[in-house]
Amino acid sequence: MQKGNTKERILAAALDLFSVKGYDGTTIDDIAARVGIKGPSIYKYLKGKADLLSALGEKTEEEYNTGMDKVLSEAEKVHSGKDLKEFTMHSVMFTINSEVITKMRRMLSIEQFRNEEFAERTTTYHIKKITTLFTNLFQRLMDEGVMIKGDPEIFAMEYTASTTLLIHMSDRQPEKKPEALATIERLVDSYIDRHCLIK
Repeated sequence: MQKGNTKERILAAALDLFSVKGYDGTTIDDIAARVGIKGPSIYKYLKGKADLLSALGEKTEEEYNTGMDKVLSEAEKVHSGKDLKEFTMHSVMFTINSEVITKMRRMLSIEQFRNEEFAERTTTYHIKKITTLFTNLFQRLMDEGVMIKGDPEIFAMEYTASTTLLIHMSDRQPEKKPEALATIERLVDSYIDRHCLIK
């Protein structure tokens, strides 16, 4: 097997285990056993757990940014409540269906209380980035007369908070994903009904 393929398998196994047992609860030997190699063999591909985590962070960031580039280009096409709903549901489907992002989100949820770096990453991905995206979008929609006037950041927080909680519920209980998606759609419909002047 080629070195690159083995490294990818190591990263995939690490993410699987980190998303269930946490970073601190997973050993190099656990990861090696999942891949079917001896623990010391991992050091041919990575320097250790910290290096492995860094590589996973880059992989997740790459997937997130690739998806978000598409999301951001679609945000420019939002000019009505109907557009906002389509954009929101598409964004939710992206984040809820990406296996890599879902597993990283689970790991961050486990580790955020034990590690300052994980705490900051959790805040960045679960609050800051999504709030900034919708703050900018809502400001534009207000300027265009599509949404009622108000504080776009507060509107964005109101809009995204419940959705984020429901996404986390589906992370914890995958069998509740259809329920989470249905509830998110109802929340979006209700929000658009109350805040959008152009439906």
